[in-house]
Amino acid sequence: MEENRVHRPVSYTTLLFVALAAILLTSCGPAPVLKVSDAVVTLSPVDDNPSALYFTIHGGPDDVKLIGAFSSSALRSEIHESKMENGMMTMQKLDTVDIPAGEKVEFKQGGKHVMMWGINLVARRLGEMEVEFTFSNGDRILVDAVVQEADGSIPDERKAKGF
Repeated sequence: MEENRVHRPVSYTTLLFVALAAILLTSCGPAPVLKVSDAVVTLSPVDDNPSALYFTIHGGPDDVKLIGAFSSSALRSEIHESKMENGMMTMQKLDTVDIPAGEKVEFKQGGKHVMMWGINLVARRLGEMEVEFTFSNGDRILVDAVVQEADGSIPDERKAKGF
């Protein structure tokens, strides 16, 4: 038995509504999330000198400031920035670092980094240490940072003074 079907023409308004809904839904991606990645502590070849922490911060939905990076595996830490001024490399301590919403800020050799003094023997033996990053909005992010020698090799804990 054959059924009669009525075909109604689709209005331009309906097509426009469907097209706009599709465009709006595809532009609705997840909001950026404040996070820290690629954390690496590069040990100083001289135990009494500070080591350096390098990492990348991925900005979240709002502008924030990094106000600190701390670890119970280090005696002290400070945010610093190295830069070229008048043909000379200089380094200065920073109180905060701006992290724009949705953008990446890299802390790397020759730029922004965290100086860490007295990395303990446990972190050297494990080859990692937990670092807590604190931000102006109250967020605290815990990250496991790789601990390595300056040449990228596994730490030789026998060189440590046993902090």
